Amino acid sequence: MQFQRFGTHYVIKLDPGEEVMASLRSFALHEDIRGAYFLAIGALSRVRLRYFDVAQKRYLDRELDEQVEVVSLLGSIARDGGGQPVLHVHVSVSDAQTRAHNGHLSEAVVRPTLEVFLTKLDGEIRRERDPETGLELLALPQALPR
Repeated sequence: MQFQRFGTHYVIKLDPGEEVMASLRSFALHEDIRGAYFLAIGALSRVRLRYFDVAQKRYLDRELDEQVEVVSLLGSIARDGGGQPVLHVHVSVSDAQTRAHNGHLSEAVVRPTLEVFLTKLDGEIRRERDPETGLELLALPQALPR
């Protein structure tokens, strides 16, 4: 991984074979990123997508073990109660037949590159486990009256 910082913005290049989620978590720890959003473009050789089934309160996984282009990758970085980075990432990829596959990104291996453009927020975003869904949801301090 290589990166360059521009104030609160980063350009990050992931190399072939790097696992996307682990690399971004490691980057967040290294740069002490406590709140951020990012987008990325590039290509991947293996992807695990997830779909959250609300009725069953669980993720359904789908693996793509083939070369795909990243059409869109969007995500956020927050911290959990223990101070560890939590990534929430959605991705759309296209296979060799230009069919789109979309979902929550669980795991992906870079091939040949992934270019990430990250904006660090001035502060910390927290995620907490929601007892109703079991998901790690944003825990924000302010709310508008209903």
